[in-house]
Amino acid sequence: MIRYKKALKKDLPMLVEYKLLTITPYIKEKNEQLKAIAYVNNFIMDNYKECILIYSFLKPIGAYLIKDKELDTLYIKDNYQNKGIGSKVLEKIKDEIDKIKVKKENKKAIQFYQKNGFKKEGEKEDYLILRKEEKNENE
Repeated sequence: MIRYKKALKKDLPMLVEYKLLTITPYIKEKNEQLKAIAYVNNFIMDNYKECILIYSFLKPIGAYLIKDKELDTLYIKDNYQNKGIGSKVLEKIKDEIDKIKVKKENKKAIQFYQKNGFKKEGEKEDYLILRKEEKNENE
């Protein structure tokens, strides 16, 4: 059973860990990793009230963050991936988001979003911007 809960201040370490796990694999240089850690700490401190934790029964298994109608972060722990949970989260939040920002190097995430009906709209710095494909009502 998947449940959702608004993040609290006590959840900050977990949120920082989740956010770092979504970006650090794509940062090669050590000094860039240190900058990323500082950025993530500040980012989560400023935005944790908008984060939603994802639970399987009583166990936290991930989180997501929507900022200005953009899905900034969606993280599901590795051992819970490929079980349909991410797709269920996207289905739940589809009316809350206009676009998704994903690292260009994150091929696994890009495939996941494309499988769930999102397509590339553009690029911004190191990110792809994806939007939900509009369904033609005549189809």
